[in-house]
Amino acid sequence: MVTFALLRHASFASLDHAGGTWTGVSGHMEHLAGQMRSGVLGPLSGGGPYAAPAAESRPWTGAAADEAVREIGLLTDELHAFHYEALAVAAALHRARKAFTEAQQKLLRAIGDAEALGATVSDDGTATLPDLPPEERNDPEAIAYQKRKWDELQHHVRDMTAALTAATEADNAVAAALRTLNPEEVDPATHPDGAANALSDLEGAMAMPTDPKARKEWWAALDPALRAGLLAADADKLIKAGILGPTEYEWSSPDKGAGPWGVREPGIADQMMRVKVAAMVGGGALAGYPDAARNMAHYLDGDGTPLNLAVEPMLRDDADFRAKADAQLAANKDKWRRAAVEAFEKSGGVPVSIPVESPVGSRKFEDLNWYRAIGGHQYLTSGVVTAVPGPDGKPQVSLQYQVNVWDRYNWDEGKSTPIAGTIVTDHDMATLHQTGLAKEFDIVGRTKPITIQLDDPAAPGGKTP
Repeated sequence: MVTFALLRHASFASLDHAGGTWTGVSGHMEHLAGQMRSGVLGPLSGGGPYAAPAAESRPWTGAAADEAVREIGLLTDELHAFHYEALAVAAALHRARKAFTEAQQKLLRAIGDAEALGATVSDDGTATLPDLPPEERNDPEAIAYQKRKWDELQHHVRDMTAALTAATEADNAVAAALRTLNPEEVDPATHPDGAANALSDLEGAMAMPTDPKARKEWWAALDPALRAGLLAADADKLIKAGILGPTEYEWSSPDKGAGPWGVREPGIADQMMRVKVAAMVGGGALAGYPDAARNMAHYLDGDGTPLNLAVEPMLRDDADFRAKADAQLAANKDKWRRAAVEAFEKSGGVPVSIPVESPVGSRKFEDLNWYRAIGGHQYLTSGVVTAVPGPDGKPQVSLQYQVNVWDRYNWDEGKSTPIAGTIVTDHDMATLHQTGLAKEFDIVGRTKPITIQLDDPAAPGGKTP
């Protein structure tokens, strides 16, 4: 049970230590499972990293060999499943640490606000104001001021109660998550789907938020070792959830565009302009510019939903964009490698993963198709850099990243674009938005994940790609 005094004075160092220990246990279990696969099961079956056995030393065969392979395989699977379970414990403890810290901060802030009024807050949560001095007890202004302070104090008391409630709810939620971790359900000898059960436990303990902004904050706040463990356990799910995107940069449209949508009724001239633009999309002036035609068609659809685009064709078609994206990577990868190595050393040599991102860049496309499709845009490189122990215990560092693009498909006054001998003014296009005949929208693009190794440039023959 979470009490007022416990939350007020709590230190979470032991919770941090416990979470780190379980993360380390998880990594150790997976390392042992890998050694069992390559060092024991491999030789028994004649495979693995060893040379094929010579005729006089063929793999062990027979009933006893079959039973040994079966038992060792079960043990390997059990180590792998326990790796997930240990990670689930670490994830639950991290979740508790975050929730308790936030609740304690809210409590201490409310206590500080109460004390600033002159109140005393005891460890049972009672808040009291000192009595008025005798000479002020009949003073209407002093009495009114004391009443205002009392009313404000009750507001801070409610904040204290809310903080204590949040901590209690977090305590109950984490306890429930830990109770679901049943070792018997992940034993491959009795449950063939033990590893899948353990992974399901891990996903439940992760409590990954569904809201994109909250998920970004959750990912950034994770312990580096826990982050690496989760990424190794279920990379596909995390990448689909967007964890390779930036955790710090938040894109917003750099200009106001055409302003509010549908603020006036369209006239004949507006209707004619829409017909003209639709003809351009349907194979007229935009023929040969497929991406420009697609984006214009989405504008005319009028629903205003964001348009998600692949960035690979942009990099392929626009040499300047390709060069600038490469420059972002080159300018940051050594710094990202150093950050991963430092975290690796701090963790005691267990795998770690750190979110990274370059500063945002701004440019315009040079390729005519993409210029007419998007024009000016913002871009940056983001991802996760991971350090794992190599055969010699030294860190091996890799980077999994994506190139991101953002833009607002809108129209500003004072601009025009020549398309196949036709001058299209931004004013004419903006009227379609203002009359509700079209609607501006956001453009979001990213490449598929790209993975590279970040070698140590100081090592013999070392280089960063």
